Amino acid sequence: MSALTLVSASVVAPSVDQPKPLSLEERFVAEWMAARADGDSKRIKSLRMFARSVDGQLPTLLAELDGFNYPAAA
Repeated sequence: MSALTLVSASVVAPSVDQPKPLSLEERFVAEWMAARADGDSKRIKSLRMFARSVDGQLPTLLAELDGFNYPAAA
């Protein structure tokens, strides 16, 4: 078996150990959480502006971000 075939097979069949890639929304929320943890107000403001701009595609995103500051109701 040639090296090219081995490389191709590994690309087609990823390892079971590889985590599933995050969705755009999941990556955005992770970035939001990191900005909040760092207290980075400029990044928080920028992320809120982006969330407002995509309101048509993700209408609850801004509300979800605002909800991160409050514990869930018991």
